[in-house]
Amino acid sequence: MISAVQRTSGFPVTVSWTSGLCTVALVGLALVALTHTARAQAAWSLGRWQGEASFLTNWQKQDDKRSDNIYETIFFQEKIGLRNVGAYLLDPRVLTFNFGGSFGLSQEEAINVTSEPLRYGNGDLYDYAIDGILFADRPYLLNFFANRNQSILSQGFGGRSDSTFATHGGVFELRENSLLKEYGLLNFSSLVDVHQELVKEDSAVFGSPFRRDETRNVVRYQGHKGWETSDLDLRYEFNNVDDPLNPTDIFDRHTVRALDSFDFGPTLNRRLDSAFYYFKRTGTSPGSFISLDEAMRLDHSADFNTDYRYSFSQSDSTSGVTTTNVATAGLLHRLYRTLISTANVRAMRQDFQTGDRMVYGGQTGLDYRRSIPWGAQFFAACSGGYQIDQNNFTSSQLDVVDEPHTAPAVFGVGAGFTLNNPFVQNDTIVMVDVRGGSRLPTTLNVDYVLSQEGSLTRIIILPTSPVIRPGDPLEVSYTSNLDPSIHFSTTSADVRTGVEFPWGATSYEHILSDQTRLSGSSSSNFLIDQNLDRFKLELRQQWSTVRVQSSAAYELVRSTIVDSNALRFGQLLVYQPVQDVSAQLSGDEYFVDYPGQQRHSRSYLARASVDWFTPLGVSVSSFAGYRAFDDSSVASDEIADCGVRLHWTYRNFEVAPSFTWTDYRGRLNDMRAELRMVRRFF
Repeated sequence: MISAVQRTSGFPVTVSWTSGLCTVALVGLALVALTHTARAQAAWSLGRWQGEASFLTNWQKQDDKRSDNIYETIFFQEKIGLRNVGAYLLDPRVLTFNFGGSFGLSQEEAINVTSEPLRYGNGDLYDYAIDGILFADRPYLLNFFANRNQSILSQGFGGRSDSTFATHGGVFELRENSLLKEYGLLNFSSLVDVHQELVKEDSAVFGSPFRRDETRNVVRYQGHKGWETSDLDLRYEFNNVDDPLNPTDIFDRHTVRALDSFDFGPTLNRRLDSAFYYFKRTGTSPGSFISLDEAMRLDHSADFNTDYRYSFSQSDSTSGVTTTNVATAGLLHRLYRTLISTANVRAMRQDFQTGDRMVYGGQTGLDYRRSIPWGAQFFAACSGGYQIDQNNFTSSQLDVVDEPHTAPAVFGVGAGFTLNNPFVQNDTIVMVDVRGGSRLPTTLNVDYVLSQEGSLTRIIILPTSPVIRPGDPLEVSYTSNLDPSIHFSTTSADVRTGVEFPWGATSYEHILSDQTRLSGSSSSNFLIDQNLDRFKLELRQQWSTVRVQSSAAYELVRSTIVDSNALRFGQLLVYQPVQDVSAQLSGDEYFVDYPGQQRHSRSYLARASVDWFTPLGVSVSSFAGYRAFDDSSVASDEIADCGVRLHWTYRNFEVAPSFTWTDYRGRLNDMRAELRMVRRFF
């Protein structure tokens, strides 16, 4: 029996989830037995059987040239599974369910290993899946499910990942045509989801281990009520997370969301949207957040509208309470569909534990577009703004908690993101991976490195990170420096013009931002004046079987913090002689120089691929790539890889061999070959 301990302010309470499922299962088996002996009183039937057997073998060889270590292993995995789809009890409208499972074995043998970072050996694999619907054709129905999935995967750099994911629970749904409509409650639906998730992971990459043994108890509610001209949505979620292996991953979380939209006016040309959000986390890293957002849009005519918005938010964390009030108003006007005029004003007040900040200002803009000869479009746009900032703090440091970011889609060669605030104290940075509602800790120089870009700090994710995966949501906490009593203004302007042709486009943009001290005794380091000039050229052409595209951009930045000259090129060539064959070649080059710091940054990306699909069920995909990153402030990186994947399906038989090779700038060579075969029986 699987149980979870829910931490409360009093005594620990043990919550058993599977005992109830076992009781339901026993009752179900009893019903099946009764109906089997008395089929005259009740009907039952099994559904369609599905079965498959799979075989996987994976050969890997990693040559770590820095330590003169070789890791060469071969991995085998055999699995057989059986599943029944569409079984029912009494009547398909009463209870319909699916059930199945699989069992397998895995073996990993060391062929040539000069050290012992690998966890190779034999293991068992088993999965199961049960799901069903009770009263599927009724306005109130119950979905129940219980499943488990286990995998053992060989990782690069002499690593391996063993993971198990299991979930058990049920969902009760109340549809709009329920009995409640007879009592005047129309257009109302509701859903309650109660389930438990178990996540176990034991992995190591480049000798860096990562383990978690996570239990999540989840309760969700969703409700919707519709009226003739308005809608209301309400959502609530409780998530109890417990991971004894990671202290930062033990907490309770409550989340409430409410959304209301209301159309009004003589022609329903006015709309009011309201949003309420509440979040509270207890346990490790406790905190809460509440926000209220009101937005109104008035369509005065087809070419003229105004918008008004007010938002309030308050966060409470270990660094104190932060309250933010923001009010904005704006207008948009279109003249003959060629000239768009915009104007807006904004005021914001933020109250922190150590003081407050006031920001208010406005901005106007014009955007003109017109057709010219040769099928081209001329465009010109300009905008200007003025903003006043006033700090009133008792401290020169500002704490930022759980700033959200997203991991890049591809790691290595300088891929990362920049923190929102300038003048960050890099030794205070703490980052957690929050995928799936977890809070998985990360480590500097193991999962990421830091790079300074003027007053901003950039986080670069390492490809050898054992925790962070591509596209993961991340939260970063840190402390940044500021002037506690500065009162300054910012004047901004943006001018953009260019021409778009069917075969390309060219444009020029100038952005100006000047900050002036109005009062206070600030150091000039906290005021930034910046001028940016950007030139762009794009060429494109399409023939019957060939598409070509290239671009070039030059960016010149002059700033009181850092000067830079950036040049970027991009190329794309697509060749498709027939519908089933496609070849693509792309490249990207980026060069940045910082004259005042004697620093440079270079990045190169080249990628080629060929895909072939045949009517016989055979597909072949091959690729080759090269990525390089060179920066005088952080370690350089260079990656070259290539591979080929084949997939063939013949009736109920599927074969998928593949081979890949990756070289990490001569410090590591990784080769792997894989063969996967699947035979379906029914």
